[in-house]
Amino acid sequence: MLSRAADSLYWMSRYLERAEHSARLINVHLNTMLGQSPGATERHWQRLFDALRIPPPTDEKGQVHMADPYEAIRGLTFDRENSNSLVSYISAARENARQIREQLSSEMWEQINRIYLNLNQRSFDQVWNDQPHAFFREIENNTNLFQGLTGSTMMHDEGWRFIQMGGYLERAISTAVLVDAHYALYQNGGLDPLPTEEYLQWVGLLKSCSAFEAYCRTYTPTLQSAHIGEFLLLNPVLPRSLHFCADRMHQAAQQIAAATGNQRSQRVIRLTGRIQAKMRYGQIDEILEDGLHHFLTDIVDQCQQVHSALYQAHIDYQVEQELG
Repeated sequence: MLSRAADSLYWMSRYLERAEHSARLINVHLNTMLGQSPGATERHWQRLFDALRIPPPTDEKGQVHMADPYEAIRGLTFDRENSNSLVSYISAARENARQIREQLSSEMWEQINRIYLNLNQRSFDQVWNDQPHAFFREIENNTNLFQGLTGSTMMHDEGWRFIQMGGYLERAISTAVLVDAHYALYQNGGLDPLPTEEYLQWVGLLKSCSAFEAYCRTYTPTLQSAHIGEFLLLNPVLPRSLHFCADRMHQAAQQIAAATGNQRSQRVIRLTGRIQAKMRYGQIDEILEDGLHHFLTDIVDQCQQVHSALYQAHIDYQVEQELG
C-alpha cells in the first residue's frame, strides 16, 4: 500500500473516533450538570475539558471560568476556528477519506458524506434550542454505523488494518486521559462507596465509555472508584477498556507486519506488546498504590511512541524510498 493511502486511512479512523468520543462526552456532560452546586459545576467543566485534552476557558486570574455554557458547547461543536471541535474532526475525517476514495467501499463513502452533510446543514442555535441530546446521540450513532460498515463492506486487507490501528490507538489515549481527568479531582480511591455528591460524576465516567450497564452486571450498582478503575483499564472484553484496545493494537501491528514484510514494523509490534503486557498482567491495587496518574500518562506516552514507530516503519520510510 502506498504511504499516502495508509496515512489517510489511519487519520480518517482517528478523527472519527475522536468525534464519536467528543460527542458522547459532551452529551453525558449536559445530562449530569443539572442541579449541581457552583463548586461541583466548576469541577464538572474542568473534567470535561481535561478529558477532551483542550485547555478550558479561564478568567483574568487564570481560574477556570464557565459562565456561559452556550459559548463553551458551541466552541466544542460548531466552531470552525477550533481545531478540536466536532465540525473540525468530521471535516478532517471526510477530507482524508476523499483523498483515498478508491480504498473505501461505496457504503463507507456514502456514510461519511452523510455525517459531514448532516452536521454542516445544522446551526448551533437550532441544535441548542431544539434537542441537543438527540443531536449528539446522532453523531455517536452515525460514526458507529460507519465503523460497522467498514467491518462488513471493506476488504480486511492492509488498509483495513491501518484503520483498526488508528481507531484503537486513539481510543486508548482517549480512555486513559478520561480516567485520569476523573481521578485527578478525587483523591480517595478505594473500595468505599462513593459519596453522594460524586455519584453522578462517576456514573458519567462509565457512561462516557458506554460501560455503565456492563459495570453494573459485572459488579453492582454501588459504585466504587477502585472497581471502576479496574473495569475501564483492565477488563479484556469491554470495547473501550485499555486492555481491549491494547489487544487490538497489537493484533493490527502483527497483521500489518505480516502483510508488508517490513522489518521496521518489529518495533511497532514490541511497543504494542509492551502495552498489552501491562494491561494483561496489571493489578488495580498495585496501580493505585504506585500512582494512577503516573500509570496513565505512561500509557499515553507509549501510545505516542507507537504512533511515531508506525510512521517511521510504514509512512515516512516509504516516502523516503519513493523519493530516493
